[in-house]
Amino acid sequence: MKLIFILSLFFSLLFAHPHTFIDVHPTLKIKDNNSFTINFKWVIDDMTSTMLMMELDQNGDGKLNQIESNYARDEYFSIFKDYNYYTHILVNNKKIKFPIAKNFLASIENNKICYSFDIDLDHNIKNTTFEFGDSDFYVAMILKKEFVDAGNLSFKVLGVDNDFYYGYKLEFK
Repeated sequence: MKLIFILSLFFSLLFAHPHTFIDVHPTLKIKDNNSFTINFKWVIDDMTSTMLMMELDQNGDGKLNQIESNYARDEYFSIFKDYNYYTHILVNNKKIKFPIAKNFLASIENNKICYSFDIDLDHNIKNTTFEFGDSDFYVAMILKKEFVDAGNLSFKVLGVDNDFYYGYKLEFK
């Protein structure tokens, strides 16, 4: 009986995979030594974007107006709050609460749905780390060094193996 249980767990893990892939493009805006804004632009994969465009672009003009963007925020983006936007923020290695996402805008760029939003943090950017990933393995958050706009600040992008899922880390030192 134990063998059947172990095999069923093994096989279920084989079929676990992300359903949506999101490229994360962070842009840092320093206000002063102890506060900054970071804009996140999420670029959603082709398949998910195609499905979302069919619903979101109600007038079929190939772009999202303010009403369509607000609908995307209310019906799709708002649920990510329950998942901490698949982002954990650590300051001096201590996890902090994810701030309120502001200035949301949904758009279509190169036939992909993009979500853009800002968060404000009242911390020094140094020793701040952002970890991206979904432990339920339905959404793959992808971060590459070339996606990051940090001005002249020093940062690292690292892949992180979290045993059951793979994620990325953006570290400022």
